[in-house]
Amino acid sequence: MNDIGQRHDSNVDMRPDLRIIIPVTLVLLAIIIPSIAFTEQFEKVLSAVYKVFADSTGTFYLWATFAMVCMSVYFTFSKHSRIKFGEPGEKPEFNNFSWIAMMFCSGVAGAVMFWSVVEPLWNLVTPPQYAPSMSTEAYEWSLTYVLFHWGPVTWPWYVITALPICHMYYTRRKPVLRISSAAEPLLGDKVNGPVGLFLEVFFIIGLLFSNAAVMGISLPIVNHALAATFGLAPSFGMQMGILAVSSAIFTFSVCSGLKRGIKVLSDINVVIALAMVALALVTGPTTYIVNTFTNSVGKMANEMMRMLFWTDPYTGGSFPKDWTIFYALWMASYGPFMGLFIARISKGRTVREIIVMGVLGGMAGSFLIHGVFGSYTLYAQSQGIVDAVGILKSSGGPAAMVAVLKSLPMGSIVLIGYCIFSTIFLATSVDSCAYIISCSATRKMAPGFEPWWQHRLFWALLQTGLALGVICLGGLGPIKVFANFAGALMLFPIAFAVLSWFKVLRGDRLPVSEPEQVEADSPAQVVPVIE
Repeated sequence: MNDIGQRHDSNVDMRPDLRIIIPVTLVLLAIIIPSIAFTEQFEKVLSAVYKVFADSTGTFYLWATFAMVCMSVYFTFSKHSRIKFGEPGEKPEFNNFSWIAMMFCSGVAGAVMFWSVVEPLWNLVTPPQYAPSMSTEAYEWSLTYVLFHWGPVTWPWYVITALPICHMYYTRRKPVLRISSAAEPLLGDKVNGPVGLFLEVFFIIGLLFSNAAVMGISLPIVNHALAATFGLAPSFGMQMGILAVSSAIFTFSVCSGLKRGIKVLSDINVVIALAMVALALVTGPTTYIVNTFTNSVGKMANEMMRMLFWTDPYTGGSFPKDWTIFYALWMASYGPFMGLFIARISKGRTVREIIVMGVLGGMAGSFLIHGVFGSYTLYAQSQGIVDAVGILKSSGGPAAMVAVLKSLPMGSIVLIGYCIFSTIFLATSVDSCAYIISCSATRKMAPGFEPWWQHRLFWALLQTGLALGVICLGGLGPIKVFANFAGALMLFPIAFAVLSWFKVLRGDRLPVSEPEQVEADSPAQVVPVIE
């Protein structure tokens, strides 16, 4: 066997790491069991703890979001933008469409359609920036805030966290795909001991909490959509059936691997999403949708800093805490997961490619869905086509979303498309989450290898159990609690990873993209560092 083969073998040990799996499983069981067996009491405890946390620390996450946005701009235009992850001259593993599709489907999941309808309605009922409820000013701010929350403040969390992980995995050849490995330049050998395990446990629990929130939103929506389409009554049993179908899809995807599983599902779902957007745009009030979207983009660009840092300190309103801080925490909760996932699919790409394609591709997908369906929601409400606000207040978000979509021309087709879209999205989200967690909980995994499918299936099933607990708790309140606790946990591994990345940039000599590399005899040429 040659030297490369020997080195390759020494970097592979695909057995699950029980030092991570056991504590995470015990913590999750301690949450799943009481949430199902003692639902009411458990919900009260969660809400009480969360209120204290959000009131005392929430504003800090607005500053953290601002820092992520600033770093995205800096690394796009700085000399570090040419740093390449992989061998010199190596081509990207996935084409641009599949890369953006996998990133988008993993980053927003099935909740994207829900929020495109429900968030604008809540913004009319309890508007931001001191606007009167249901006023023209409330309509002006409504979609503007939706685009803001799902655009420039979301995707920087993901791409910035991916950079140090890419460096450790592809440049330093660290044979583990873990968030703790990204902190090695800062923490040294401590990442191989209790400190590293602590970061991994925080990461996995936080990610499972965040994904449980997504599943807790998606399942009731599909339940209402199916009921409206086929004339049935929404029920808990139907939700369990939807969960079973999603489980079957993600089980198949898990067993198929990254290229035949997550990639194929993501490509299919992006096509379905584009078809739904095109159908709604063409058959709906096209001019109104385009004008409303354009107006909201302009208002967002003009008011971005005010929107990000508005905390309403004088009236004590709940909007910043309920929405902007909530989104900051939720996106932080997905930061390490998306960083790991983006790192896994970004071999052969540069810093600039990851940031620009990640941020602009993610924003484009979000803006298409929210721009079209959010604008139509405001149109349907303002023109009296459907009293979506009244339905929201009386029957909740899922019922309001179904009523709005059903009011579209060819609304039944849109609802059926949504059911397929959301179910696949849910499966993709669970599958990619299970994939990344199993990578983190594998002892040694060199590039080109994938975790055991049995290992991935274990984490997928554990997510299903946690989602069942969230469904039993019910309502948007517990879902927000789960998502925000996840964000609070995730800030620790994110902070260590980002600080390590800055240390790397000061000390390591890194490879740059091939078209911009200098000549071989130049003293300024940079080469990969392998430790």
